Amino acid sequence: MEGNHIGGVFHFINTLRKQIDEHNYDKIIVFWDGDDNSAVRRKLYPNYKLNRRQSMNEFKLESYHTQKQRVKEYLEECFVRQVRATECEADDLIAYYCQIANEESKTILSADKDYFQLIDEHTSIYSPISKVTFKVGDKVKFGDTEFPHYNVLTLKILTGDKSDNISGILRLGEKSVIKYFPEMLDSMVTFNHILTKAQELLEQDKNNTTLKNIVSGKTKDGEFGESFYQTNKKIVDLQNPLISDEGRVLVEQYYADTLDPEGRGYKNLIRMMTEDGFFKYLGKSDDEFIKFIRPLMKLTRKEKRQHKQQIEK
Repeated sequence: MEGNHIGGVFHFINTLRKQIDEHNYDKIIVFWDGDDNSAVRRKLYPNYKLNRRQSMNEFKLESYHTQKQRVKEYLEECFVRQVRATECEADDLIAYYCQIANEESKTILSADKDYFQLIDEHTSIYSPISKVTFKVGDKVKFGDTEFPHYNVLTLKILTGDKSDNISGILRLGEKSVIKYFPEMLDSMVTFNHILTKAQELLEQDKNNTTLKNIVSGKTKDGEFGESFYQTNKKIVDLQNPLISDEGRVLVEQYYADTLDPEGRGYKNLIRMMTEDGFFKYLGKSDDEFIKFIRPLMKLTRKEKRQHKQQIEK
């Protein structure tokens, strides 16, 4: 890595180190998008993520891929589990893990609001942007309005997701959702409830364009009826992850199995840090290095202990 940019690598590992130090996790898993990860959703919704254009030049793109690969190498030495499967998005792998590891206390580290669907008694979300942990009963802000985490799915079905190029109901945003369906603020609401109530409201206000759009499933792309709701639910519902058999097997494996310590260790980690010039980001004293590496070694000891206990059973 000599002569290459390693700022992204350092930031990733430093963020990981801080999280381990602050929360004392017993296990950490990084889920990666696989090759052709959008393929399954594009079969359901051809425009899915077609708005994502490459904004990096060739030099920056090469640096990004080089640093991403280096991060994966660091994670191996830090005893961090990594899961990646062809035609699977990381979101779906995480969602499936939450389903099968329902006895574990889990924290999802992400600023992606889709994950709020997964909050339950055993699953919380830590936002690195707001530096807040969201738990059962908490609300998440969309626009100027805070919605209960259990209504995030319904909200996204209705309003779509611009970042993923998923269209929502025409002229329906967070404010109009609350205008017509104020119950979204304090009780669990399904899209079927929305459709039924919209039809009732339309009988009283027959010229209301927004209500007409809701009932007819009209978006900027056309009028789709109830199939609009069915399709949007399939592509945004993390309670029913779109995951391949390969993805399921891998997630189950990294949930149940321990990490083999053979070939991993702090000596490799120190060598890599030296090669990459990590020490220029740290203070010059030995204390700074020890402080940096201590949380990573804590996770290493835990994983080694778990592996030994599994072998001895």
